[in-house]
Amino acid sequence: MSKRPIKFYVCVLLLSIIITAVGCVGHSEVWEKLDVVEQLMETKPDSALVLLDRVKVSDFISNEEVARYALLKSIALDKNYIDTTTFDILQPAIDYYLKHGSPDEKLKTYYYQGRIYQNQGDNDSAIQSFMRGREYFGQSEDSITMANLMVAKATILYTTYKFDDYIHDNLYAAKLYRGIGKDGYEMSCLANVLDGGIITNNKQLADSVLFVAQQRVSENEELGSLFSPYLLSYAVNFGDKDDIIELLDYCNSLDSIDDAVKIDIAEAYCKIGDSYNAKRFIDSIDSVSDLTKSLKLLAIKPDILELNGDFAGALSAYRDFLTTIDSIHLNIFSHDLLFAKERHEMERCNMQKMQKRDKIIWLCLCMALVLLCITGYIYYHYRLGKAKGLLDDQEKKRLRLEQDNLKKENENLELRNHQAELERQNLQQANEKLELERHNAILEKQAAELDCERQSLVAENLHLKIEQLEDESASLKEILEKRKDLAKPIADAIKIRMEMLNGLLATKITENDSYAKPYGAWRDQLIQDKDEFMNTTRLAFKASHPKFIEYLEAHGLTESEINYVCLYAIGLRGKEAGEYMQLKRHYHISSDVRKKLGIDEHQTNIGIYIRKLMKQL
Repeated sequence: MSKRPIKFYVCVLLLSIIITAVGCVGHSEVWEKLDVVEQLMETKPDSALVLLDRVKVSDFISNEEVARYALLKSIALDKNYIDTTTFDILQPAIDYYLKHGSPDEKLKTYYYQGRIYQNQGDNDSAIQSFMRGREYFGQSEDSITMANLMVAKATILYTTYKFDDYIHDNLYAAKLYRGIGKDGYEMSCLANVLDGGIITNNKQLADSVLFVAQQRVSENEELGSLFSPYLLSYAVNFGDKDDIIELLDYCNSLDSIDDAVKIDIAEAYCKIGDSYNAKRFIDSIDSVSDLTKSLKLLAIKPDILELNGDFAGALSAYRDFLTTIDSIHLNIFSHDLLFAKERHEMERCNMQKMQKRDKIIWLCLCMALVLLCITGYIYYHYRLGKAKGLLDDQEKKRLRLEQDNLKKENENLELRNHQAELERQNLQQANEKLELERHNAILEKQAAELDCERQSLVAENLHLKIEQLEDESASLKEILEKRKDLAKPIADAIKIRMEMLNGLLATKITENDSYAKPYGAWRDQLIQDKDEFMNTTRLAFKASHPKFIEYLEAHGLTESEINYVCLYAIGLRGKEAGEYMQLKRHYHISSDVRKKLGIDEHQTNIGIYIRKLMKQL
């Protein structure tokens, strides 16, 4: 029962690892080319498009690369003023980025999706794409795309006469353009805001925009051309007759005037009552131009004809105006543009409610699952405890019976053991008596043997010591006789050592302690002066075993370390040398000597090694 969940979790873990490994496939070489394209996009969009056309789609190894290529290709086409009306290029980006993309990627995807809908003339779908992209403004850092989206959205709002939203979106875009240094785009948005203020008859807004525009123009005079077409409309709506006449004189001084400006000039002449010039400019508009059907022209044409006394023409023009505006209103109401924002908000609210509901459902399911697991765990342990309790009771009864039987057997066994113990004690006492007598006899025999061995060893040791002393004394005497060039300290040390050895030999040979008195005094004096003793010992060895001392010096031993080694050479052990020197650094000196002589720290006895070395040299 416990093995199945473990296998299940192991399978889930392995599956997750496989999915992660597949999802983390690296990028191909094409990815670096796309990085170059993205860097060129703003400054050289034509070069970026050429590079994209050279990329082979067959080189892509992941959906992410295909999506990035599709999005960059759509951006390049838009920046090169190539309008597309199909989703053949952008569709891979839509399929991938709307599910897996970052806020910046989703924002760009929705913007260029809306642009394609605009090119198709489907403003309903376009405005929905722009509104969905608008939701990522708080998360995205792509200011240029945010500003472009607001301008594109405002363009659609203008066609539905939502001038307040049109003004708001252009102001928002102008602020974004200003933040990234796009002064020309900012002025274009401010010009749109000025146009919106004129249409809504909002003089305060128009004056504010003009004030800001004048500041921008003072910084860059080339930006003034973006505002000049709107100045005449501003004067017609908010200025006096002198302002209008001044601007009309300026317009008449221009070499060429486009048809849109001609409409504004005609309106201005109509405003000041100059019917002739008003009609002259209306008639000068190209008859095949789309502006002949513009609502602004149709709105002012009845007034101009009426001002010229052509009342029948004014009535006909007024009817054309009403027919056109009704057609426009009908077209607007036949689409969802008027209620696009409200419908988007409703969809967003519904989506949030569904997400909230799904979270609640999942939370309830998780809580139910947790409660079920807890309940099952508690029930399992309850049943397990109950079964364990029954088994414990049965085991206790069995143990109780076994203990009773064992107790009875132990009592009987104790009685038998007690009887056997009494018999054993009696037998043991008899055996102990015999063993004691035999042991006493063995001890007496061993004591006699040990006494004999001790006397023999004492005699042998005495003989060996006398021989050693004689050899050493003879060696030192020979050195003094043969080597007349010995340094005085060495010769003195050898003489002192010979006097000591002669006294000791006399004591051992004659067993007369009177010969040992000078030796004892000399020994006590040297032992008390440890440094002097070790120095004389070293000097004596330098004379008797020069190669031994030279070997030590060749291995870098200091004078104090050679003194320490000489203590081993005269027969002392490590513990005895340490007690004699009474130095805390005894073990440090021993360790240093071992390292310099290459002696293994754990296997070789340094005293044995030194005495063997001295004999070899």
